Amino acid sequence: MKKIYKLSIKVLAGYCLLNVGVAKAQLSVMGLGNYTVGAVSDNGVVSMHTSAGGIYKWTAAGGLVQIGSLTNGYPAAGRTVVSNDGTKIASSVTNAATGFNEIATYDVATSTWVNRGGLVPTGWDGSVSSTWGMNLNGTTIVGLGWLTAANAHAVKWDAAGGVVDLGSMVSGRSSRANAVNTDGTVIVGWQDEPTGTRSGAMWVNGVESFITDGSGNNLGEAGAVSADGNTIIGAALPNPYVWNTTSGVTYITHPNSSVFFRGGATGISANGTTVVGYFRAFSAPPMSGEGFIWTAANGRVNLNDYAVSLGIATNGVTMGLPLAISQDGKKIAGVGTNASGQIVGFYLDLTQYLSVRDYVKSDHKVGIYPNPVTNILYFKGAEKIDKAEIYNMVGQKVKTFNPVDGQIDVSSLLSGDYILQYSVEGEKQQNYKFIKQ
Repeated sequence: MKKIYKLSIKVLAGYCLLNVGVAKAQLSVMGLGNYTVGAVSDNGVVSMHTSAGGIYKWTAAGGLVQIGSLTNGYPAAGRTVVSNDGTKIASSVTNAATGFNEIATYDVATSTWVNRGGLVPTGWDGSVSSTWGMNLNGTTIVGLGWLTAANAHAVKWDAAGGVVDLGSMVSGRSSRANAVNTDGTVIVGWQDEPTGTRSGAMWVNGVESFITDGSGNNLGEAGAVSADGNTIIGAALPNPYVWNTTSGVTYITHPNSSVFFRGGATGISANGTTVVGYFRAFSAPPMSGEGFIWTAANGRVNLNDYAVSLGIATNGVTMGLPLAISQDGKKIAGVGTNASGQIVGFYLDLTQYLSVRDYVKSDHKVGIYPNPVTNILYFKGAEKIDKAEIYNMVGQKVKTFNPVDGQIDVSSLLSGDYILQYSVEGEKQQNYKFIKQ
């Protein structure tokens, strides 16, 4: 980390650098036990519940705090979610007046719950409605509302309209809303087909449709959506998918993918570029799988391997089931196992690693070409370069050239983005971003 810190200081001294972090990335164990993590905010508030009915929030400063519970003896349903600023939480909570669990909101500042109801006054199996998703500012909640003992519909709640039935495209079949974008115009989830098959669905300005691939085939259940509503993630068999309004479907693959080794995407960043999820053997325990982080540029990377590459000590924790990623893409929370095989809730904070993506440069007397580069990177406009160093996008130095004779060989680098930092005789240190193909 000393080298990373020195690099950031040098860059800031001479140039304008965007998106720079300065402290250590870390992995934290939030608690022992099987916690169903629902969401994580940009400021590090994690919301979760247990099957026994306890509802919790976690922060690095305050640890694990129980903020509510189900009191009617029925197991928890849905997810416990948090707004992006960490001030509002939503979950399924027992209504003391009716004895049924229903969508409810929690104000962190006042530590108070408010029940929000459902589509019917009393329900089935202890539930009237259940919370599954919330938009960034906590003003819109989506989930499921029971109609009869055998039929339920996707629902949306906001202060103006209360709980609203989003309907079902297939008469007599159920639907559910799992997530909603920032302004509430795009909601995603699932819809039962006439055959009973559960397929991905989206509601755009209240109009429902199936989510389909380029051939018109229905995709699997959708679990989350980007802030603008243009990118949706979900689970197909056997691979998770990323669906975009412009580029269509991209499948996240694994070399072991098969009917016996399946995956799912569970969380997406606000800009739709970073996805987390898992792969695991069919019928294996949820936390026994292999968590991943995916970007379009770098594809799927084992989450533990990714953490180690950043210099993070995982302390024996296997992050088998990442369940949420913050809107800024820097915090990941989920369930895994520790070195003793115990189930744990984990929180991976990547906020403060060095991000060197965007440089605003001017008045350069030296340039580099070609960019992107395959093998040889050439310098132009410099008589002599004393030393050149290459850093990856997490600030780790990967190559040093001393001295430099007009060019450097980068053929051994993996494909991706890098920062070239070099010293020109008699001038200040300079930095360039380049892409290795």
